[in-house]
Amino acid sequence: MKSADISLIRFATESVDDDSGHRTGILVAAHELRDEGELSAVEHAVVRLELEWFNCNLPIPGKLESEEHRRAISWFKPSAAEFISRMWRLKTILEIHGISVRVLKTTEPGCIVHEDSFQVIAKPKKGRRY
Repeated sequence: MKSADISLIRFATESVDDDSGHRTGILVAAHELRDEGELSAVEHAVVRLELEWFNCNLPIPGKLESEEHRRAISWFKPSAAEFISRMWRLKTILEIHGISVRVLKTTEPGCIVHEDSFQVIAKPKKGRRY
């Protein structure tokens, strides 16, 4: 991947993830909101279906369980249109419940530890906060 040629996208909350030291991704935030029981029945069903879809369709490489890669964060490639569209749905529900979500873009995600057709997972350069 020539990162300078591709603007990657990330959906993240304002809270900081303990492992990465960067903003928490909205899939983590959506799991937490689902489990807190504050959603309406319709919202709960939407969040549950979206999270199930991501669990079935978004590869999570085993190497991310390594302590070495705990600072790595995920970015979607612009070609991952369905993934990004579903993230916008989750963003809407999170924001209805007072969870601010930022849509971040970069062409320099850092040191790439995994790449597939949908995403880039990278450790940001030291001092860089996303």
